[in-house]
Order: sequence, then C-alpha cells, then structure tokens
Amino acid sequence: MNTRFSLKRFQALPSLLLVLLFVVIDAFLIPHFLSDAYASSFFTSYTPLILLTIAETVVLIGGGIDISIGSIVSLVNVTWVTLGGAGWGFWSSLVVSLLAGLAIGVLNGAVVAWLRVSPLLVTLATSSIAGGLALWIMPYPGGSASANLVTWYQATFAGIPAPLLFVVIAYLLWLGWALTPWGLRLFAMGNHMHKTYVSGVPVASIQFATYVFSALVAGIAAIAVTANTGAGDPTIGATYTLYAIAAAVIGGVSLNGGVGTAAGAIFGSIFLGLAFSTVYAANMPSFYQDLTSGAIVLCGIIFASLTKLRRRRQFA
Repeated sequence: MNTRFSLKRFQALPSLLLVLLFVVIDAFLIPHFLSDAYASSFFTSYTPLILLTIAETVVLIGGGIDISIGSIVSLVNVTWVTLGGAGWGFWSSLVVSLLAGLAIGVLNGAVVAWLRVSPLLVTLATSSIAGGLALWIMPYPGGSASANLVTWYQATFAGIPAPLLFVVIAYLLWLGWALTPWGLRLFAMGNHMHKTYVSGVPVASIQFATYVFSALVAGIAAIAVTANTGAGDPTIGATYTLYAIAAAVIGGVSLNGGVGTAAGAIFGSIFLGLAFSTVYAANMPSFYQDLTSGAIVLCGIIFASLTKLRRRRQFA
C-alpha cells in the first residue's frame, strides 16, 4: 500500500512511463537498439538536451523561465573553439568560455531579481545578446575541438557511455539545491513568491542563483555539444531551448512554479530523444518528420499534464 502511494506521488512517473513505452517501440523498430553501442550513440546525441532540461527545471521551479540557455550553449561553443584555434590552452580556453556563459546568467539573475523585470523579457533579450555575440565571434561554422575530447566523449567505460558523466555532474549540482535549505526556499518561492518574501526568505538571492545555475549547466551542455560535433557553430544551440522547456513539462515541472524534480527532467528529455529516434527509424519522408515529431511531443505533454491534474485532484 505504501509503495503504491509513493508511486502515485512520484512526479516523474508519467515521463518514466513514456520512456518505457518508447523503449519497447524502438526495440522493435531499431536494429540493435538494446546494444551498448546504440546506448552510447543515444546519450552522445541527447546528453546536451538532458543537461539543458535540468538547467531549465531549476528556473521553472522558482517561478521563472530562461529562454537564453540555447544561446548560451552557442556562445560557449564558439568561444571555446575560437580560443583553442588561437593557441590558448585547453583549460584556459574552457574556463574563459564558461565564464562568458556565466556572465549571461549573472545578467539574467541581476535584472530579474533586483530590477524586477519579467524573466521572459529579460531572457529573450539576453538570448539575442548571446546569440549575437556568438555570430560576431564566429560568423560561420568552423574550427575544431580537441581530438582527445571528441574521442573521450564517444567512448564507453565498463559499458557506461562517457557522456553520462555530464549528467551525473548536473544531477549532483541539483542535489545541492534539493538537499539543502535553499531547495525548500526555492520550492516555496515558486509556490508563492510574496508569502515567501514576507516570511524573511532572501527571494532575490535565490532568484539570482537559479539563473546562474542555469547558465552554469548550459555551459556544461556546451562542452558536451562541442565534444559531440568537434567544431564550432554560432547557431548550434538554437533548437534546444524550447525542447528543454517541453521536456521539463513532460517530466512533471509546472510552468507556474513550485513543482518539479531533476529526475523528471531527465526522463522527459530521454522521452524526447526516444521519440525523435522513433520518427527517424520509421523512414518517413523528411517533410513529415517535423510534423510527426511535434505530434508525439504534444501527446506527451498532454499525457503528462492530464496525469498531473488527476493526481492533484486525488491528493487535494
């Protein structure tokens, strides 16, 4: 009885069920789907989306939104590749690139937290700023990343794909929120910001920290993207932002704030990756692929939302 109750309260359950469903579907559609090689290939491609969904989840839980994460990925990517091509060392170019991404997060957090400007408007503006800087640094795709990094990223260790290390790092950063008083304050702020403020919680500091966290994890995602592609591309992060938000919602995160987990973010983004793999494996014409992918994502969002609504009524 207690186990059944716990499963019903598990916020990521709808996304986990969707993942299991598409694992079964893809096992029939895709040759060698259950092999270590395919698992490595899958996480090589979709680890950046998993990371960005975790980044977006923390901001959404706090009642905000960050649509600049994709542009941060592009900025960090081209900065790192450009500095490496200019003769900078591996670690020095990496640190400067991550700081460039963090600067966008600091700007987001400062304007949202202390100037009280709408997060949607702020991150829309900073998305354009970061995207414009990426294009200024590298107008066209090019350059090359460290060959050792690319080789390491595509390797497996004891059957575990190397990209999962990035997911573990991001999840540990999430635990830094969830298992400390800051996590309780984050959820409280997302549920009711004014009540949290009048209770003496430093709301502005928490808001600021969520956007810095988002930018940091987006920077880690950029490392994964760079290791996967082996080159720089000023528009490489453009498609990630909306998919990360969709994956977070599928994973049980509320756009109104106060609800969500990193586990849900991971399952939601894995579901999207499996859904896209299903579409590609079906060998349908390219002009139907976006339509089909969008329909599957919409169905996933509806399923997760209806399940969440039903659970809310049960425990109201």
